[in-house]
Amino acid sequence: MRLSFNKKRFKKVSLISVSVFSIVVITGCIFYQTGFRINLTSSLPLGIWKIDKSFARIEKGDYVWFTPTKKIADFALKRGYLEKNTNCENNAIPLLKIVYGLPGDKYSFHQNAIRINNVPVKNLKRRETDSKDRPMPKISNGIIRENQLFVLTMHSHSYDSRYYGTIPIENVIGTAKPILTWMN
Repeated sequence: MRLSFNKKRFKKVSLISVSVFSIVVITGCIFYQTGFRINLTSSLPLGIWKIDKSFARIEKGDYVWFTPTKKIADFALKRGYLEKNTNCENNAIPLLKIVYGLPGDKYSFHQNAIRINNVPVKNLKRRETDSKDRPMPKISNGIIRENQLFVLTMHSHSYDSRYYGTIPIENVIGTAKPILTWMN
């Protein structure tokens, strides 16, 4: 059996493929420029989130999208918690977390339970080891300083403030709102 090459059909399929690819790329660029991001990590619901870079203030319960500090990024990259991205500050992708503590709030740990202003954060503990049985960093109790935030997620394996402490507010890219998300 001999296969024949249909030049006209090839051109048509090529044109359609290039057109669809171009539309997808242009649409992706527009969505990115207008603040839409896709969360693919298991720390928070998967899906599409909208980033508001013009936020006026940050409150408890807000989702924040931020660049990790060099110390946070170096540890997370070394352990494989984050993907390397040379286009981002400190070579790590931005993180999406929930604000649990604001300046002046106290955070503490008792038997690995997390407390904010002496109120336990329900269903959330600090782990001794990660999923590969490596010891996790232990931070001491403290008070959140001016221009700092204490961020967590409810995922038990999340790498968040229970292990690295507070983050600078200046590292917050924007607040985030879920647009189309689903539980993982």
